Amino acid sequence: MEIIKKAIQQNDMVSVFKVRSFSLLMISEFFSQLAFNMQHFVLIFVIYELTRSNTAVSGVILSFTVPAILFSVISGVYVDRWNKKKVLFFTNLIRGFLLIPFFFTDLHLGLIYALTFFVAVATQFFLPAESSIIPTLVKKDLLLPANAAFSFGIYATTLLGYILSGPVFIILGRTNSFVFLAALFFLSAVFIPFIKIPKKTKQEVLVPDKIPSLAVEAREIFSFIRKTRKVMHALLMLTIAQAVIFMFAVLVPGYAATVLKIRLESLSWILIAPAALGMGLGALTLGSFGKKINRKWLSSSGFIITGITFILFSLVNIAMQSGFITSLNDTLPYDLYVTPMYFVIIMAVVIGFAISLVFAPSNTTIQLETDESMRGRMYGFLNALIGAVSFLPVVLAGGLADLLGTVTVLVGFGAMMIILGLFFWFFD
Repeated sequence: MEIIKKAIQQNDMVSVFKVRSFSLLMISEFFSQLAFNMQHFVLIFVIYELTRSNTAVSGVILSFTVPAILFSVISGVYVDRWNKKKVLFFTNLIRGFLLIPFFFTDLHLGLIYALTFFVAVATQFFLPAESSIIPTLVKKDLLLPANAAFSFGIYATTLLGYILSGPVFIILGRTNSFVFLAALFFLSAVFIPFIKIPKKTKQEVLVPDKIPSLAVEAREIFSFIRKTRKVMHALLMLTIAQAVIFMFAVLVPGYAATVLKIRLESLSWILIAPAALGMGLGALTLGSFGKKINRKWLSSSGFIITGITFILFSLVNIAMQSGFITSLNDTLPYDLYVTPMYFVIIMAVVIGFAISLVFAPSNTTIQLETDESMRGRMYGFLNALIGAVSFLPVVLAGGLADLLGTVTVLVGFGAMMIILGLFFWFFD
């Protein structure tokens, strides 16, 4: 018992949560990210109820994604100039206040789009401030486990938001759902003032004789990325990994309907929850052993494992059609009867684990290689890249799946992920 207690105390993941300011940031992040991601689906429910139109639903999705393309780089420039704690505090308040008009039932569709757009604009300032403040809160040797915990927090709350949005909307109703979401944003803001930034790294608004123009500061970050190979590859990995998540989200409904033959409502427990568990396992693993492994190898391995798992997803269909699973059950004891769902759940856990291997090391590389004066711009640029690239998997994956079939597209994307992983492994 004493050995287990000592091992827990020496675990880097435990150590990073002992940093009070980092823990407060994580609590704040939990409430804000949960609200932001639940808001996505609640708005989709509201729009579809009002219009019964898929095109109208596409409009609200564009209202979320277009601000990332238009404002991410600009927001990053300003975040580098401003006090990051104040940015986190006021963006949470602004997003909470922007949801208040949704308390009223008779909102025009155009106003819903406009309010959604402005919530997304505020989020473009929140995201780079949140990511770039981490190195000021923890010591350098705890940066990897801190990013592992932070990445897990973001994607766990994303998945949890998607899972809870339907039940919350059904139980609370339209008006009370938005009251609940606004309260989450306000609650997130409450924790920010208690975060303490060490004096030696505390960021103040700089007022030199002449503040560089936005264009000059944007060119500076582009030049830095072009010259710093490690940062360029980390940005590329994070962007591709996020695009893969979007692509998988597009393919999952078709996979559930055509391969697994299950209702879409079951996806939360068969794919989403296991993937979140995998991310948690990945975060714990990186927190314990991540510092001992080359970050490039971790990220590359994440790509390769994801690619292999995509291909294995397609083999479930072959196993079902060939009778392999039936033959396997014939050889197993009765109480060990297996179904295709068991394999799918295990593979979902593996994908979550693999994605965590990409996000935490890549974020750590960006933070270590980038000076504090430009971290906000760096994450702003990253959000712009993700926003731009997110259109491609939605259009490409969906169209190819309709044309070639979901299984074929999964194999193709899996092969691409393996090739990219090998490229980053050997040529970075």
